Amino acid sequence: MLTNYPAHIDEKVKESFNMYSTEAMENSSINVLFNVNTTNDYSKGYSSVEGGSWVDYFGEGADLNDVDTAEGYNTVGVAKEFGWKIKVTKKEMLNEKDETTLFNTIVNSKMPVLMSDMLNFVEEQTMTLLNNGFTTALAPDGVAIFGTHTYNSSSQTFTNRHLTNIVAGSWALTALEAYAWDLKDANGKPMPVSPKTLVVKKGGSASVAFRQVLASNADLVATTVGNVNIYNNGDYTLIESPFLNSATAWFAFDSKKENPLIVDFVQNPTLEERQTRENLTQVTPASGSFRFGAYQLPTTWYGSDGTGV
Repeated sequence: MLTNYPAHIDEKVKESFNMYSTEAMENSSINVLFNVNTTNDYSKGYSSVEGGSWVDYFGEGADLNDVDTAEGYNTVGVAKEFGWKIKVTKKEMLNEKDETTLFNTIVNSKMPVLMSDMLNFVEEQTMTLLNNGFTTALAPDGVAIFGTHTYNSSSQTFTNRHLTNIVAGSWALTALEAYAWDLKDANGKPMPVSPKTLVVKKGGSASVAFRQVLASNADLVATTVGNVNIYNNGDYTLIESPFLNSATAWFAFDSKKENPLIVDFVQNPTLEERQTRENLTQVTPASGSFRFGAYQLPTTWYGSDGTGV
């Protein structure tokens, strides 16, 4: 009878779903592009570090300099909720001989496609940091992530966008190296970076150009992580993402330094308790919570829209 339908979803199904969700996020390609963390803070304050000047010689009996980092920008990131629901209608339940297993069976059968859709949603959202990085995705100073930035603690500036939007290719790598070696911190001290990880749209013209250049120097070793292809020639790494919008735009970052583009998960997608609607449809929601943004000045990133104008 319909009245015998179990009051709660099987705990084993919830546990399986939640473990599947955690594993899926750990294997997501956002982990190779961004600074991904888990946190208990729904909202969090971030303070950008702009440099320091405390290492110096000292004489006998003299005090060492205090560690005093330059005062950067303060920003606050707030998480957002996302989710979906799994439903089973009264008709479906009446047609099922074993009512006690129906809902669990449907949840298990839909789990792979739900995880895939969840991963795509998370990647699509976080990639707006790059897709909108020349326009509406902002750094802590209120400037587009790829633009000319001013340190909060001084008048020093740096520009991490190519001024003439150089197209992908060997000249782009030359421009990238020039930025890497000329970069200075808020105190005007050299702060060299090594942005050897390139990011492009999968199948785009920038991808084709970079693959040709990198392959001319050494054989490319190809791997796949989640939805992205990764190529490495022993010097540069090229990441191709299907979630980039522009076929010409290209980006680069230093994977050995702390990534200023941060993704914080407050809650991985989790299966909630089943609910009964007035029409006796059974619904189980699943939801997660995360935030993402450029919460540090993007000194380790560089970009071009690739239009060559």
